[in-house]
Amino acid sequence: MIVIYEALGIYKVKLPLPFRLNHVNCYAVKGSLGWWLIDAGLSREATVEGWMQFFEEHSIKPTDIKGIYLTHFHPDHYGCSGWLQCFSGAPVYIGEIDAELIKHYWKSENSFDALDALFRENGMPNDMVKETMGSVNDIIRFTSPHAELTTLKAGQVVTIGDFEYQVILTQGHSDGHICFYNVDHGVLLSGDHLLPEISSNISLWPQTDAYPNPNPLDNFLHALDSIRSLNCKLALPSHGKPFSTIEERISQLEAHHEARLQEIKSCTGGGATAYQVCKQVFRQDLSYHELRFAMTETLAHLEYLMYKSELERTEKDGVRIFRISS
Repeated sequence: MIVIYEALGIYKVKLPLPFRLNHVNCYAVKGSLGWWLIDAGLSREATVEGWMQFFEEHSIKPTDIKGIYLTHFHPDHYGCSGWLQCFSGAPVYIGEIDAELIKHYWKSENSFDALDALFRENGMPNDMVKETMGSVNDIIRFTSPHAELTTLKAGQVVTIGDFEYQVILTQGHSDGHICFYNVDHGVLLSGDHLLPEISSNISLWPQTDAYPNPNPLDNFLHALDSIRSLNCKLALPSHGKPFSTIEERISQLEAHHEARLQEIKSCTGGGATAYQVCKQVFRQDLSYHELRFAMTETLAHLEYLMYKSELERTEKDGVRIFRISS
């Protein structure tokens, strides 16, 4: 919990996660009128303890917190925002697309029935589907109490601390993921869009009325390329350390996904289900929580290859089969 960028008053608040990816970086920004927070962590006791330790170290009273900004709706970013709002009374801001996805996934009954069906029709065995969906339901508990949200639009300018930041729509990791960019200093609060050591999970989820998004990988690659035009000097990510090699990292991620696309294409051979491809591409010791990400990422890459007409899809006994286009 140290100062990361003194000129902008940015502190990193590293909070624990109960997964293999064992932390999330949230940020606290000190301004002349108080403090602003970026992302919230999971709603769990360890997160609350982490925030309270930071508040005590910096003598932050509840009323000193003026705003809470979220990069996206995933539980390790949204989850504790309701508690922080109850603690401080501060408004919670999130992109308008992900605000709708919170309603759909975290507040609705039977919201994951379509995901269950998606896994089954793409070849995942029934017992694996049951366990994987159980891991999803376990995660939902980390999202309450829910925050009252104020939505942000792409291109909007917000004040965080004593400086202005542009709201940059960076779709892919979530349909409505946003980053916050300070033009004067070239600092990007990059959330999960741009990470220094791992690739953001890019998942195909069932289509929703809130935001139908059939090709998340294409969205991600376009959003990744758009960062090049920002003249960004420093990225502050949600996982890993701050980094300045922005252009190099973008090129690495593009190369990673191109290699993954070719690997997945070759795995389809004369015909394979998404689950069969997933088991070839990803490590075998995955938890059910991780298997969900692996399966939906496989589907995102398969969908992209379909979009590029490099694969075709048929159906046999209600299960989808992918193969290289003839």
